[in-house]
Amino acid sequence: MAIFNTDKALDMSCTERELRRWVHMIAELFPMTSEQADYADFEVQGGTARIAWKEMPDRVIALVRLRRMEVTLAFSDGVPADARAHFSKQFQMHTLRGGG
Repeated sequence: MAIFNTDKALDMSCTERELRRWVHMIAELFPMTSEQADYADFEVQGGTARIAWKEMPDRVIALVRLRRMEVTLAFSDGVPADARAHFSKQFQMHTLRGGG
């Protein structure tokens, strides 16, 4: 069993459905090795990357209510820093929303 070290913890405004769609988009770049109710594992150089998530309380601003997820990117021992950075960048690029 791999030991995972958290590299990034993100507070994302999205639904679980949106997040799972992004996870499957990432699987087109990095082979998915496992998908569970609250995480997915991917094959990366030197080991495994894990995207894990859990629901957080909604963010409420006046009459606006935004769904939130805590998303962590974690890596098994042996994944070099450049592979971690590449995986993290690809995940963040796939989850960007339009804007200025």
